[in-house]
Amino acid sequence: MRAFLCLLLLVVTPGCDFLTDAATRAAFEIEAATHEMRRQGLASYEFTHIPKTWPEGVDGPWELVIHESSQIGQGGLGLGRYGTSYHTRFVRVPRTLRIAKQAGEGCVIVLRRNGDAIELVGLR
Repeated sequence: MRAFLCLLLLVVTPGCDFLTDAATRAAFEIEAATHEMRRQGLASYEFTHIPKTWPEGVDGPWELVIHESSQIGQGGLGLGRYGTSYHTRFVRVPRTLRIAKQAGEGCVIVLRRNGDAIELVGLR
């Protein structure tokens, strides 16, 4: 019975934070921000990302690197020892961006509309 309940939990909770790593959670936040920009018709959008320490997170100083991608589907995002390309479905990155932060410190991620595309243009 316990195994069945665990399996059921995994099936009914896709996309939950406890099933992802630090880089994927950052990419999910980028995705949500692009949806909000499109929904509201915004030209720019900023949000603060603070990596969780658990699960598959970072618990000390951390670095976020988002590699240049001139078109949707290219590039990568690295946060601590984790990486993903999930964000490339939603944004372009005109130039490689990198920022280092202390444990528990947030990073502001800056998005801007460029024609029909949304670009990730800054970290601070």
